Amino acid sequence: MAEPLVLNAPAFVAGISTDSKAAKEVMERTHPDYDSRQSAWQMALDAFEAAGGFADGGYLWPFPREEQATFEKRQSMARYHNYFETLVDIHIRAVFSQDVTRSSDSADYNAWIEDVDGAGTSLEACLKELASLALVHGHDGLLVDKTPDAPTGPTKADERARVVVRLFPALAITDWRFEQETLAAVKLIEQAPSVSITEAVPDADDARQYLIWATDGWARFDAEGQLVAADTPGLGMVPLVLLRPQPSYTSPMLARALIPDPNVLAAVYNRDSEEDHVLREQAFSLLTVSVGEGGNVADARADLGSETGTSRALIVRGAVDYKTPDQTVPQTIRDNRAYLIQELYRAAHVRFSRDSRAVESGESIRLQNAELNEAVTGLAKALQAVELQIARCYFAWQHPTPEAAEAAFQAANVSVEYPDEFFLDDLMTDLEAWAEALRLNLGETMTKRIKKKAARRIDPDMPLDVQEQVDKEIDAMKDEPAPGPADMGDPEAAAIAKAEAEMAGG
Repeated sequence: MAEPLVLNAPAFVAGISTDSKAAKEVMERTHPDYDSRQSAWQMALDAFEAAGGFADGGYLWPFPREEQATFEKRQSMARYHNYFETLVDIHIRAVFSQDVTRSSDSADYNAWIEDVDGAGTSLEACLKELASLALVHGHDGLLVDKTPDAPTGPTKADERARVVVRLFPALAITDWRFEQETLAAVKLIEQAPSVSITEAVPDADDARQYLIWATDGWARFDAEGQLVAADTPGLGMVPLVLLRPQPSYTSPMLARALIPDPNVLAAVYNRDSEEDHVLREQAFSLLTVSVGEGGNVADARADLGSETGTSRALIVRGAVDYKTPDQTVPQTIRDNRAYLIQELYRAAHVRFSRDSRAVESGESIRLQNAELNEAVTGLAKALQAVELQIARCYFAWQHPTPEAAEAAFQAANVSVEYPDEFFLDDLMTDLEAWAEALRLNLGETMTKRIKKKAARRIDPDMPLDVQEQVDKEIDAMKDEPAPGPADMGDPEAAAIAKAEAEMAGG
């Protein structure tokens, strides 16, 4: 093994045994909260990626008394519809559909956020991935690190190392310690250095290494727990920025995922397989031949043959009939599947296409829209806080002391503004319809009625006294003239109408 690259080892390194077995046990030790949630996080990630047990049938549940061969056949034929990815994408598109305003007085920082990983990835693109995985698991982290490139000379212009970010999903954050709600230490799983194409790909355990960060520095260990490198850069912080859109009330690390129980996703997957199985194995009519009490069943079977179809006639003893199986079973499975999908959408605060306005009250629809708006707004606020913390970490790497870094951050005047209100599709559809109705010039009474309705739709939480005042102001408005061609959005017709009016006046 090569000699470890240890510049200045942080204090926690001294507490790790040099014995390989004991060191490996330390590296593999995980937080109790990680242990209790690891399998659920893995299932959620597989559902989002359409991988793992959703790709090979591993998440199928066998029927009672199902033979292994039949179960394996179902696994090979299983199909997965990725509703989870769709629901996550709805939230991500909602947050980033409106421009995020970013500014700072630091030219270096402004240039860095256009390429935060050295591969041309912008900060916004990185945050979209960060937010997606945070919705999948509840939380994840972005490590603001620095490359180990040595400088080519004594001046800042000779600096080759650059600040970079790396994303760590919940499954890669295996242990942590907090001090008064501040992250004091964390253990991360990294991918080990790649091997040559001529070498065998290492298995899962050998393909990883460990990175431990504490407030006084970091240390990296290989899969066997042996020290690889360490340093104390003097940041005075752990530069892992956590994103938790819906923080847990009981843990400073954990948070609530978009779909809290991934078993619901597995249940939908199983319903699809069960429906296919029932339709293939049980839903076809069965040709039956009635053999009299003195008849020969074996002869009847021989006459019938092993296959039947619509292209040939059968001449057999007894009456021939098709027995149609009970079709309520596949329908029951479909109904349950639709219910589960609807519950997935509701858990994500998204209206399901089966939801009908005819059976839902306006108040119910308003509450669903308000829930989605609150969820998206919460994600936007969490991302805004994350960006500011990323900026602090960036300046921490660029200055020799935490005090100097904080002063540089304040001087840079970094500002990040996410939207704080999101107009949802249902609201926009209603507003566009009412605007179109106003263009029809339906008269003063109808115009004022539409305006009052639009005011309540835009601000459903208006206090009663404010609502009364708004109504009075609408009633006091003068009757507006009928919209002209320009109001209808037709510039050419508006120009012709204007010319005709001028000619008539002259």
